[in-house]
Amino acid sequence: METINFQMLASLANAARRCDIDLNEVMQALQLDIDMSGDPRRRMSLPCFSALFKAVEARKPKHHFPLVFGDSFNFDGLPELATFVTSASTPQEAMQVLDWAPKLLHPNLQFETRIQGPEVALEVKVMDPAGVYNDLPGFVESTMAAVLKFVRLLSPQGSLVRRVEFRHAPMAAVSEYEQLLQADVLFSRPLNRLITNASALDVPLPGGIPSAHLKAQAVILNRLLPEVEETTLDRRIRRLLKSRLSLLAEPLDTICSELNIHPRTLQRHLKESGSSYGDVLNQVRHELAIEMLKGSVMDMETIASKLGYSDRRSFTSAFQRWQGISPREFRNQNSTAAS
Repeated sequence: METINFQMLASLANAARRCDIDLNEVMQALQLDIDMSGDPRRRMSLPCFSALFKAVEARKPKHHFPLVFGDSFNFDGLPELATFVTSASTPQEAMQVLDWAPKLLHPNLQFETRIQGPEVALEVKVMDPAGVYNDLPGFVESTMAAVLKFVRLLSPQGSLVRRVEFRHAPMAAVSEYEQLLQADVLFSRPLNRLITNASALDVPLPGGIPSAHLKAQAVILNRLLPEVEETTLDRRIRRLLKSRLSLLAEPLDTICSELNIHPRTLQRHLKESGSSYGDVLNQVRHELAIEMLKGSVMDMETIASKLGYSDRRSFTSAFQRWQGISPREFRNQNSTAAS
């Protein structure tokens, strides 16, 4: 028997109410039960989603249900995610949550971002190992509506979104898509994707709180994402370092102890992938430095300390190698661009 977890149930119930559908009747017809375990890894399968959309459609809903379902998604069940998004300094920082979608939202869901001149294309993929439900239209539409709701939180004036493209033909009146998605919508396109304005991704957000953003990220990486095994050693190291900044100053032996792996084994695996622990450490420090500097909150000494450097001079020297300018110049440039 398929089950629905509480977060999903809240979104479905809200959507059913908006569409004037008896959700309890649909759940009984499909023999759906409520998941009481609280296990975030338990998700409805794609076949179950397909059956759900068909069952609702057969009851002639007031609105196109997949779109309303996606638009009804909320962060109530994932407060850490809500804090991460709302405390981001730029839309680009907040959109990192899309990298975590398979782990936090649904394992069959994937996002790919491609820069195309003045535009950024966010491709939505629904991958079914059996190949039967690849890019399931209702699931794609629900996902796109949820992503657009998320994007509107970052860009209330709508400056981020340019258009939405679907591979399938419209399943309701095109006007309903445009009204609910609040964007131009094209159908029968090569890919399912959301097209955004590249220049708007780095526009500072007024509610940015870098310290809260980093702490929320640490909680997400440490408490939510470890439920799913990372696919590469590189990612495991990066996740560990970003979730516990104190380890940035620790020797390799400490990192290996935390990962329960022998130092020689770690070095060998990284070498086989064309990397080293020093490379991974520098990449993580570089990414975190960019986030901290853009927030314009912490002073240079504090940033250097948080990144595991013994003093400000060492941090400045490393940052100049990465960016070609000093941390202070980088911060001033971003402050000027913001004004």
